[in-house]
Amino acid sequence: MKTEEKIVSKALEMYNEKGIEYVGMRELAATLNIRVSNITYYFPTKDHLVNRLSLDLNQLNSQIVIDNENITIESFLLNFKKIFQNHIKYRCLLLSFVHLMEQNKMISVRYKQTEHDRSTTLRSNLKTLVKAGYLNIEDEKNIEILVSAIALIARFWISEAAVSLRHLKQDGQIRHYITLIGCILSPYLTLKGRGQLEKVLNGL
Repeated sequence: MKTEEKIVSKALEMYNEKGIEYVGMRELAATLNIRVSNITYYFPTKDHLVNRLSLDLNQLNSQIVIDNENITIESFLLNFKKIFQNHIKYRCLLLSFVHLMEQNKMISVRYKQTEHDRSTTLRSNLKTLVKAGYLNIEDEKNIEILVSAIALIARFWISEAAVSLRHLKQDGQIRHYITLIGCILSPYLTLKGRGQLEKVLNGL
């Protein structure tokens, strides 16, 4: 593994364990048994290093959150399972979300575009589910409510789980929030959609 990747990997491990705010560059360098200058060669500041982790997570999720004309309720929900697994891998970023929005300009500026892109894709996929006969939604406002509610879960589920669902293993936490998304969709599901929801929930 190249030095840069070793730094990124160890930083993610330490940030996940202790929290981004509580691990400094000197501590990271000491753990890696290298000089701080070896880190700053690749990442001039801690903000640059954390931004790299954010970019890595964004790239992983961008492979999942796509406009899919063949989407089904099953694939829609299972995509969230993959996203949530990525979130667990990079949980330090979500647990420090508010702090990063206030302190890391690189992340906060980019997040505005990411939030817009994610909402646009989610909205498009929900409309595709309506056209495909999985959802019955006549009022455009209800689409927007679903976009907001699902985005809220995706953005903050891991923080709530850390407080309220500590007794569950990670798979159990993911199951809980996918079920919650299913419940939010439930009033709009057609018979076709309900069958797929039951299939997904029974398989989690």
